[in-house]
Amino acid sequence: MGKIKYFAAYIIPLLALITFNTTGIYAYFGIIFLYVLVPIIEQVFPPDSYNFIETEKELAKDDFFYDLVLYLMVPIHVFVIYYFLASISDPTLTTSDTIARVFMMGNVLGIIGINVGHELGHKTRNPLKQFFAQVLLTTAMQNHFVPYHNGGHHKDIGTPEDLTSAKKGDNFYLFAIKSQIGGYFKTWKLETARLKSQGRNTTFNPMILYTLLPLFLFAVIYSLFGAYVTGCYFVASVYGIAILEAQNYFAHYGLRRKKQSNGRYERVNARHSWNSDHIIGRVLLFELTRHSDHHHMGAKPYQILESKEESPMLPYGYPMMLMLSFFPFLFRPVMNKQLEFYGIS
Repeated sequence: MGKIKYFAAYIIPLLALITFNTTGIYAYFGIIFLYVLVPIIEQVFPPDSYNFIETEKELAKDDFFYDLVLYLMVPIHVFVIYYFLASISDPTLTTSDTIARVFMMGNVLGIIGINVGHELGHKTRNPLKQFFAQVLLTTAMQNHFVPYHNGGHHKDIGTPEDLTSAKKGDNFYLFAIKSQIGGYFKTWKLETARLKSQGRNTTFNPMILYTLLPLFLFAVIYSLFGAYVTGCYFVASVYGIAILEAQNYFAHYGLRRKKQSNGRYERVNARHSWNSDHIIGRVLLFELTRHSDHHHMGAKPYQILESKEESPMLPYGYPMMLMLSFFPFLFRPVMNKQLEFYGIS
């Protein structure tokens, strides 16, 4: 399939448009596809651990095609949001149809808004990518994500200082609340420290803008569509954030960096992230599933991320792990067994 395979990620907004134009059981096709069909397919077909050879890697590294796939997703994402807002305001919708549309919108916000925003947000020296990242993240109320993720999570992964690295035994729901609320306030401190280190005025903290942008978006939605539609979009945004936090939860669950005699933590290595080489998850999430290599070099383009032999592997692909995260009594035994398998205490 080559690089064309990444256009398969466009099935997410397509599924959303199908959901917004159907009713009854058909309105749930997108959710069934993502959380039933994809996990089944990923269990049937073996993972693909192939890595580019050096010549392929050099060719792919600067190939504009891979950026184009991300860029085109931005206007499509905005259009899908508008379509959702218009469709959810239909007074004839049943409660069941409304639930289907809200949760499908949440998937779009989590998978496209946050994940593609995450990929673009790592390219800190590219103003266009930074702008597109903020557009996408605004739609999911996650503008603070880039400074925290880049300056906090990647630095402190696998330590108590990182609010998005789950310890063994952590409850997902408590973890998600701590990660979101704690991460928001920690980003204020990170941005203040960054401004001080650059000798700049800390009064004009970028977090002011990051806080106002989502509020402005919701104000626009309210003025155009009213309180009910705004409420539906808020619920969808919360579910999109839950998808982000579930990924944070299982991507580093139980993997901790050791503290050395000098008081510093060991360097981040491939054993500090859970990986998955299931091809569907890789494509839909733009290789986020190759998480160890992503943490080795955060700005590395998604298309050349590699599978690492020394990385612990998740027992299932990302969609299945996401569902398990929502049910701690199922998740913990599965992941505790995986930790034992890799000899991780």
